[in-house]
Amino acid sequence: MRHSTLVAMGVRWLSRQCSVVLYEFATEADENPDVIGWVPAAGSVLIECKLTRPDFLRDATKTVRRNPRSGMGQRRYYLCPADLIQVKDLPPKWGLLWVTKGQVTVKREARGHPERNLAAEVRFLTSMLRRAQIRIGTRPLSEWLRGENRFEAKRGISPTLHRVIRKSDCTLP
Repeated sequence: MRHSTLVAMGVRWLSRQCSVVLYEFATEADENPDVIGWVPAAGSVLIECKLTRPDFLRDATKTVRRNPRSGMGQRRYYLCPADLIQVKDLPPKWGLLWVTKGQVTVKREARGHPERNLAAEVRFLTSMLRRAQIRIGTRPLSEWLRGENRFEAKRGISPTLHRVIRKSDCTLP
């Protein structure tokens, strides 16, 4: 099994409960989760994927693990192949997900970290939105998110190709 396979399984499992799920993005944050999602009630769920026992043990040395208040995720899980991590090995309040024959099984539910680093989550989301803005180009992100020009986009027509610029859209010297 590969790390990317575990991540994909974590995304699939988390997508069943979260309205937004992001995975494997590197940012300037102290923590770059393998998978993180947000439930409609504004709670966040973090999944760290571990393939080996040494990787799991190394994870415990991270600053965000030694100081749970600095970490992301209101609920936090480790996802690993079956039997790699045991419930007794978990940090307080962490949940455990095992992969067996392509299925994710909850071995222990996460108990919740209300003291999570909300500012880090906002910085992470801001970084993702900035990347989305770069990808869509010169159109305002809010316009793209509202779906304006969606019919033209489906036909492969650039949204700015036939755009009429009104006097009120530009400032003159």
